[in-house]
Amino acid sequence: MQVLDHGYTEQYERETKKKADWFTTHGDVFPTEKAQMTPFSPAAPSGMRSFPRKHLSKGVGEWNHYYVRAINGEIRLWVNGEEVSGGTGCKPAFGYLCLESEGSPVEFRNLRIRELP
Repeated sequence: MQVLDHGYTEQYERETKKKADWFTTHGDVFPTEKAQMTPFSPAAPSGMRSFPRKHLSKGVGEWNHYYVRAINGEIRLWVNGEEVSGGTGCKPAFGYLCLESEGSPVEFRNLRIRELP
């Protein structure tokens, strides 16, 4: 699940002189390393990421609410109350949860994790 502020897109395009067409800052869902997933539409040009159907992320200095649900190999992401992206056929279908930042600061608050029966 992608958690980036909107300034990252501007910085990427300025530094690379390329259009940021392979990621968004509004809640992409994608597998990493050897994990697999069939993304919901719309998908990134590579077909590996589920791009959000709507851009609902708030700007820098504002809190966003992300809700992630993973059940039986299907993952869905809601941003600020509305489902935006996800995928099916997730392999592995269970395992660890990792929260990370790809070189930029990120803050979390009121983090809740619940294992579903």
